[in-house]
Formats: sequence, C-alpha cells, structure tokens
Amino acid sequence: MYLDFIVERCLSENEVERLAALVGLPISPTDLPSVAIALGVLLTVAELVTDFPLPDDVEAAPVFRP
Repeated sequence: MYLDFIVERCLSENEVERLAALVGLPISPTDLPSVAIALGVLLTVAELVTDFPLPDDVEAAPVFRP
C-alpha cells in the first residue's frame, strides 16, 4: 500500500536533527518523530513531481490561468 511506502521512506530522528542543525532550525525532541514522518511524505511527493517526464520543448506559462 502507498502509506507503507511513505512510512518506510521517513527519515530517522538523527537525520532530522542533522538536517535541522544545517539550516539552524530548532526542533523539540518531542516533535522529532512527527517531523521525520512529515519530511518523508514531502520527499515522496517531491520525487513524484520531479520524476514526471516532460518533453524538452515545454515552456512555462507566463501567467497561470485555471
């Protein structure tokens, strides 16, 4: 199931602490598990977006029109 993939993808608390220290972001030790899961979800979604194939001739639209 997709949720299992996200949980497997979550970072360890040590990795979260190291990344937070790199950017100077204080994270409470009680929040580390939640932050690790949330970051895992964000990384999974980012991978889906960046891996989406686009043709070479695609140009960004100058104005968004829904």
